[in-house]
Amino acid sequence: MPKLEYQRKITTMYELWLASQSPRRRELLQKAGFLFRIHPVKISENIEENVNPERAIMAIAHAKANEVVRERKLLKPQKILLLAADTMVILPSLLGLKLSERLLGKPKTTQMAREYLSLLSGKAHRVVTAISLFNFETDEFLDTFESTNVQFRELSETEIEAYVSSGEPLDKAGAYAIQGGARSFVTAIEGSESNVIGLPLELFEKILRERGWQVARK
Repeated sequence: MPKLEYQRKITTMYELWLASQSPRRRELLQKAGFLFRIHPVKISENIEENVNPERAIMAIAHAKANEVVRERKLLKPQKILLLAADTMVILPSLLGLKLSERLLGKPKTTQMAREYLSLLSGKAHRVVTAISLFNFETDEFLDTFESTNVQFRELSETEIEAYVSSGEPLDKAGAYAIQGGARSFVTAIEGSESNVIGLPLELFEKILRERGWQVARK
């Protein structure tokens, strides 16, 4: 009987950096036990019309990571793994007789937040979070995304006004936080809930395992 040879996966320990100002992403990583440093970055998150939504969201996440890489290029080839992300709500809509999709990012005003919540009321939508990982040691990017289906119940004008008045919607994609006051708006969710909050932890962990990238944890 021939001898079987098994290839052992080599794991490498990396320092994890989070390129984000989002307290939700920070909290998700902390609850999962990850140790990391925060390197906030701010870029334009405007999306052109008539572009593939997932590709557009991945492009924003990639741009965030790339900005940190540009600022810290002298750190190559250290064992640092950089994580950037971007989240948006995608709502199916009809433009005349053509089915289209509208991207809802963070509302800039309370009026915009009211509009977003009115659009989502009683409807199903997708929450897409793109992540961009950069490995300083190998000088490589990895861009991907996760999608979660969410169903809202019908919302009254009073509910929308009360929620907008709380201030919570103003820095949230789609103008709501599933982990906060909007929990009661959701009647069904299909997929990763952490993805809706702002970071698909299951996808992130899967990438770490498959690539053999180990980061410090509590």
